[in-house]
Amino acid sequence: MHSTLRRSLLAGVAATMLLPLTACGGDSSSAKAATARYKLVQNGVITAGTQAEQPPFAMTDASGNPTGFAVDLMNEAAKRLDVKVRYKTTNLQGILAGLSAGQYDIGVAGVGATAERAKQVSFTTPYYWGFTSVVTKKSGTETRLSDFDGKRVGVVSGAVQEAFIAKKMPKAKLVQFKDQTALISQLLSGGVEAIVLGGADADEYVKKQPVRIAVEQDSLQGSAFPLRKNGDPKLLKDIDAQIDAMIDDGTYVKMYKKYFQDPIAADLIKKHPHLAKQVAGTDLAPAK
Repeated sequence: MHSTLRRSLLAGVAATMLLPLTACGGDSSSAKAATARYKLVQNGVITAGTQAEQPPFAMTDASGNPTGFAVDLMNEAAKRLDVKVRYKTTNLQGILAGLSAGQYDIGVAGVGATAERAKQVSFTTPYYWGFTSVVTKKSGTETRLSDFDGKRVGVVSGAVQEAFIAKKMPKAKLVQFKDQTALISQLLSGGVEAIVLGGADADEYVKKQPVRIAVEQDSLQGSAFPLRKNGDPKLLKDIDAQIDAMIDDGTYVKMYKKYFQDPIAADLIKKHPHLAKQVAGTDLAPAK
């Protein structure tokens, strides 16, 4: 654990709700451009599965619009590619199942790029690398993973944190929930004694709810955008290229600072070497 780096398959597809269209580029010209360049679920529009309650990666603002770090990155990439994105909100399992079922072109959320998931979907290069946090109510006193032996520990069903619990907390009683809203609700009501989240997600709840981070450890993998396995490989390649361009021109770091205060993980810099130059000499540089 780096104490200096803080906070930061087909089960039935969950019912989805259409979110407002995010327009990128001119309407008719961008549709024609996307139709010509990419094989999409809907001609001219990238159909994206997202989440409404996964701060700071993907959430819904007061006006009902999708927002968050992953959404901002995707919107900027789409703008630079002169295409449009239409978002549909679901949960993590719904994103992955929807991609496999051909309902979405891409998932826009904090999705761990695991080897197991890569059997079903394709992943961009990770755009974020963080931590795994075990969260309790503020009154909790646990400080070690072993303190949760025999206790009920909640996790979002299908999340990468399930593997963390199995590997790092084998004596805990794992309890699955459909999304983070249910997860935090059960923690606050006493239905579970702890929950396990990505570090950045945990930080957001610490700001807003009477909870604390009891234990934090490095994540086992980065977060990336999942795409349909049988989708257009050019779309994946172009999104990767635009994220690299955002790193080179400083846009990525500007977005990162909007949502995170933690240093950028060394593992992410290994995936995007140009980030080293962007954060050198700043408080975002990884600890040595």
